[in-house]
Amino acid sequence: MNLPLKKADFFLLFFFLAAAALIAAAPLTGSDDGGLKVKITCRGEVMGIYPLDKDIDVEVSREGHLNIVSIQNNTVHMDFSDCKNQICVYTGEISTAGETIVCLPNFVIVEIISSEKGGGEDEAIDAIVK
Repeated sequence: MNLPLKKADFFLLFFFLAAAALIAAAPLTGSDDGGLKVKITCRGEVMGIYPLDKDIDVEVSREGHLNIVSIQNNTVHMDFSDCKNQICVYTGEISTAGETIVCLPNFVIVEIISSEKGGGEDEAIDAIVK
């Protein structure tokens, strides 16, 4: 059963294609990383907050353990750790808000925060209870 296409059918088709194109292009337009910062903590103490767009190596030395965090080209990675399992080093690069690198043996956490929200933990969802 073939029904003839009407003017409204073409309008709806155009509308849905345009909406799909806008949805697909949305992540591409939001790639501005202005305001992203790298927060490094060790044993719950903030060791420093650094801008993501500045290339720098940060040494985190605490209680005989050493980690080197490298910030380069708007990405962060754990360049060196003296822990046994090296999971933090193998995590690779992170570059978007909310991503983390964790070195459990040395108690080091590297996370990317958004300075627009102030990086405050009070603003984030902590848990959802049903």
